[in-house]
Amino acid sequence: MNFTSVVRDQYKNGGNNKNMAIVIDGIIGAGKSTVGKFLSEALNLPVFEELKDDGKDSLAQRMLDLFYEDQSRWSAIIQVMFLNDRFKDIKRIEAMGDRAILDRSIYGDEIFAKTIHDRGQMTPDEFTIYKDLLHNMLMHIHVPEVLIYIDVSVDTALHRINRRGRSTEGDLIPRDYLVDLKRNYETWFEIFDLCPKIRVDLNESALGDDGIVKEEVRAKILSAIKPYLKKAI
Repeated sequence: MNFTSVVRDQYKNGGNNKNMAIVIDGIIGAGKSTVGKFLSEALNLPVFEELKDDGKDSLAQRMLDLFYEDQSRWSAIIQVMFLNDRFKDIKRIEAMGDRAILDRSIYGDEIFAKTIHDRGQMTPDEFTIYKDLLHNMLMHIHVPEVLIYIDVSVDTALHRINRRGRSTEGDLIPRDYLVDLKRNYETWFEIFDLCPKIRVDLNESALGDDGIVKEEVRAKILSAIKPYLKKAI
């Protein structure tokens, strides 16, 4: 299985790590935002969230509503929309010249696009155009400082999706879609070698009754990523 975004030579300066992005990735409902918020507080860093505005009238939510109602019709345009948003976030971080946290990445975006294409909900031509656009974007960015992959079961993800009650999720996200997405994430994570990477088990035992990451899990995540950060925290 080939992923465009893991080819090192496509990046600025051949993939030399010059930016300061801590990337958090995983399937829908994995808990990326939860980890991002705690890292932001613990490290005093800004976090660039995947959904900038999750109100029901926001552009992203309107497009997601359309996508889950008719994935074949809207898959290409919504993937380009999110790809563009992630590219803008990376450029903002590079312009800042300081460390920041990304809640989902340009790499995860490609996994979604591939999953949708493999399920027959994006045409081969649409996927080719998407990959060409992705390739052009990769030539203008640096690789992350460290990647955190949030690993959860599909059932755990579905439980969290239903619990947070977003209009675009819940019953609209098929279980088999998450199964396919999870499988592609696992394949991608195994071959990803652009920067240091860590896997974090964030199934239900990792969270307290309040939905917050347990202190011992927080400590493990922080101790795992700190050796890879170029500047001292």
